[in-house]
Amino acid sequence: MSSSEATSGVQVERPLSGVLLLTLDRPDQRNALTSELATELREQLRCARSDPTVRVVVVTGKGSAFCAGADLGALTAGAPTPADRRALLSEYYRAFLDLRDLPVPTIAAINGPAVGAGLNLALCCDLRLMAESARLAAPFLRLGIHPGGGGTWLLTRIAGTAAAREILLLGRQLSSQRAVELGLATAVVTAEDLRETALGWGAEIAALPGAVVRDLKRTLNLAEAGASFEATLAFEGAAQGESMGSDDAKEGWAAFRERRPPHFQDR
Repeated sequence: MSSSEATSGVQVERPLSGVLLLTLDRPDQRNALTSELATELREQLRCARSDPTVRVVVVTGKGSAFCAGADLGALTAGAPTPADRRALLSEYYRAFLDLRDLPVPTIAAINGPAVGAGLNLALCCDLRLMAESARLAAPFLRLGIHPGGGGTWLLTRIAGTAAAREILLLGRQLSSQRAVELGLATAVVTAEDLRETALGWGAEIAALPGAVVRDLKRTLNLAEAGASFEATLAFEGAAQGESMGSDDAKEGWAAFRERRPPHFQDR
């Protein structure tokens, strides 16, 4: 059953069991991020983190854009000095960190341009699904400002150092197909199929054992952050050893032997 809730700047829906859909809702401003919108997004992520029924979070934008970047005028209003802006940005950046650190898997359904901060927001998600007509760009230098929102870290780790330099130094738009080639997008679909496909991915993941999925995300984040092979093996050994004794593991093996879909119960 689908349900929705109106909030200031973020539309919240539960279209499928276990799947939370967060829609940036400033279509007239192409969903440009303000401090207020970042704060609202953080609040919804906080609620998702503490809600055991949320197993996957899908993030998208309302209207023609996913997110056209930061609303620079609104963001820097009342912050006249570099120290003021550093303090403001430090709080604003928490939205990116909270999204990346969410313990459940996240999917970015990129319905339109994801530019600057919008690109970073999408890159903070575990999976990225793009509409064919959507575009990515990081034109920070063309605006005379240094990249922010974790863009240098995210692009380097996801696309590699050479691609990160190309994307950040040239600031050009990337097509959906080029985004897939660079690993910035997982797949491309038509705009009409974007929502259904993203929710389908969410439902597929939500049907898996929740504890195992959360542990997997932790392991992947450790590896991406530079954990040693030895440390990763130690964490895998603990997580795998725990999961092997579960009822869900028994069900998974039984379903494999009987050639049927498994029915996990988080036990």
